[in-house]
Amino acid sequence: MLLETPKFEELKTPAVQSIHCPNCGSFAKRHLLASEKTQTECPTCDYFMLTCSRTGSVLEAYAPGMWMR
Repeated sequence: MLLETPKFEELKTPAVQSIHCPNCGSFAKRHLLASEKTQTECPTCDYFMLTCSRTGSVLEAYAPGMWMR
């Protein structure tokens, strides 16, 4: 039985960008994960969003103070 070797993309460390939070405007961090996901989080207002990097679909979100439409 052959073991499957991980792809090169899976071995890369995630990239981190410093951005402004879309909820409060403070500095937040955007993590570009190797699993084709983008995670944005703000320590000031507790904003969190996990999206698919390929399709842009929202997988999980939490934004206190923002109303759903």
